[in-house]
Formats: sequence, C-alpha cells, structure tokens
Amino acid sequence: MSKLAIATLLTALAPLHAQNGANAPGDFMVERILLLSSIISPTPPSFPDPVLAGLQAGVIEIHQRFIYNSAQRTMEQLAFVVPANSPVPFPDPSAAPVADHYLVQVENVSISTSPRPSVILSGHASTNDALTPWGDITGAGITLTFGYRAAGGAVQFGPILESVSPLYGLYTNSGAGSLSLAPSAQKCTLGTLNGVYMFTLGGSLQNTSGGFDPWVESGRFQADGNGTFTVLDSGNFGGKPFIGRTFPGTYVLDENCSGTFTFFSNLMDFQVSRDGRAINMVFTKPGSVIANGSGRLQ
Repeated sequence: MSKLAIATLLTALAPLHAQNGANAPGDFMVERILLLSSIISPTPPSFPDPVLAGLQAGVIEIHQRFIYNSAQRTMEQLAFVVPANSPVPFPDPSAAPVADHYLVQVENVSISTSPRPSVILSGHASTNDALTPWGDITGAGITLTFGYRAAGGAVQFGPILESVSPLYGLYTNSGAGSLSLAPSAQKCTLGTLNGVYMFTLGGSLQNTSGGFDPWVESGRFQADGNGTFTVLDSGNFGGKPFIGRTFPGTYVLDENCSGTFTFFSNLMDFQVSRDGRAINMVFTKPGSVIANGSGRLQ
C-alpha cells in the first residue's frame, strides 16, 4: 500500500477509533525535521527558490512542530526554517523564519496501545495565517498519528504521519518533544462552536391581543468560530408560515460551554457540548417568546 493510501485510510479510521472508547492523551509537543523525501503528494509544493535551493544543498532544514492543548482541543502547527543539523526540539522557534502556520480544531483524539503505543488525532484546519506550500488549507481535514515509547518531558516519537486531505501527507521516521497521558479539563472557546448546525425550535409567541400562539421553526445556522453566525430558517407562527428567512447574529461562549446568541433585539442562552457537536437553546429575551430547541453539527 502506498504512503498516500495509508494517509487516506488513517483519515477515515481516526474518528472510528475515537468513538470506540480509546483513552485520550493530554498535552503534547512533537517536533520533527521535514525532508523533501517526507512529502507525499500528487502535486509538488511551492517553495521559494532560496528555500528550495538551501534544502537541496543541505544548508538549511525545515522543522515542524505540533502543540496540542487538551483543555481547548486545539492543535497549533508551526513550520520554520533553521540551519542544517539544528537540535530537535529547536530551542527558540520564535527566532526562526516561519514557513507556514495553522491551527486545527480537534474533533477526535485517542491513544492506541496495540501493536505499540500511538496517538491518533483528527480535525480540520480552522485558520491558516501563514500559507503552506500547497496554499491555504483552511477547512481541510487533518489527521496526525505518531508512535511513542514513554511519556514525559523528553520523549522520542516515531513514526510520524500528518495527512492534510486531499492535498498532501508528510511522513518521517522520528521526532522529539513531550507528551502527557493525563488530559486537562476540557474548556470551551469561541472556536468550539464552528461549522453548520441543523436545528429545531418550538414554543409560543405572544400575539397582539396578549395571548400566545404556537410557533415552530427549523433550519440551519453557520458559526464561524469567531463569534458571528448566519441563520437560514423556515417555520410557522399561529398558522402563518414563513419560508427561507436569513439573518446574521453574534455569539459569546465561556469556558464552561455556556453562551448567548444575539440577533436583532433577541437573546438566546445556549449550552454546547465540549466537542462542539450538540447544542441546546432557550429564548431569554424578549419575554413575549417562550421557546427552546436543539441543534447538531452536520
């Protein structure tokens, strides 16, 4: 089986592995040296000419560092250029020129102990502020897998495979860094609510005579992970249907996974699951609306 086929298979299997109840790791930092031979891709990378010449001449090397925050369920990827034969981990990446940088919203992460201890992580790139040699990978599915021999502050890793579907994979035999096997208490951020959610709401609205008429709606909203969202919905209020409404809004979300939607003059309290996939909602303003509902990430 080719390396590209292996990368594709790992991307597909990672969510299944996590759903089967495997243990999750804590924080980790994995750093490795990327060689031109590390690249698995149907299209060649676009390196600046001086960087490509330096790599081919063996005078510089690219280090890639993954930093996983188990409380936030996010992973930062940083690739940077250093002189050849630099130590791994490199002591001060902030002093090195950045090759590319992106953040991953992690959706599944687990530990396997058979046939040897390894970590399997999958998610999607939420931002890509310094573009990769394949361009902007925002939204791409990302899987990272690596083996390890022990946990602690000085760990040897390997092999290491990152798959950025459908663009490229990067395979290396070894790396070094740190690994905790105790996850931190998970917290939510704005980025926890990110993607397209299907939802339903139901209850009653006050009519002009002071009574309440039944009201239902369903639809979808798209949250951008940075505090804004857009709704598309249809429904019925007291026998009067409405179809295809669309409107924007904003949201806040605290570390305990409780938040508030604001749209027009309305407020809704919500609670989102720590993996960002399920949400409960209830109207809190105005008092003329009595309604609640739920949604799920698609």
